[in-house]
Amino acid sequence: MRISVERVLATIFDVTITKQSQFLYTIYGILGDRATLYVGQTRAKTGPLGRLTQHLSDTYGNTYLQRLSDLYHYEEVPLEKVDFVAIRFTPEEMFQIDSPVYREAVEDLVQRRLINWITEQKLAISIVSRTRGNSYNKLQDIQEEAGRISSNLEPWILECYQ
Repeated sequence: MRISVERVLATIFDVTITKQSQFLYTIYGILGDRATLYVGQTRAKTGPLGRLTQHLSDTYGNTYLQRLSDLYHYEEVPLEKVDFVAIRFTPEEMFQIDSPVYREAVEDLVQRRLINWITEQKLAISIVSRTRGNSYNKLQDIQEEAGRISSNLEPWILECYQ
């Protein structure tokens, strides 16, 4: 009997994504003819790579898979490909504290900007994450950080979409 071996590929350019630090991350997933995007933020002990592991696991915290299952009525989500990028927040103290409120404000603004940008570009990508704004969304530092991160994500999304 011949056993086929599937190759699994992951390329990591910066191992600090396995360490506790403040990141905004994006998951780009393909399911058949659907392209999906998930925006999140983390300060987890295992970094954004650990958070990605949770999102793709069968355990509690797999919010990305839960959202896909809920939105598209999958019992088991048939992900074909996942691309992942994490962008470190600037070292400003507001992003380094334990409370996530400032990072969540940036996360919300980034998602809103990406929704508008994807619509303007006429890309068939569904943003499946849920964010919620807070009173910090109006702060100039928050808006600038969201702009910096969004402008870095746009070319990456286009590359994934090609």
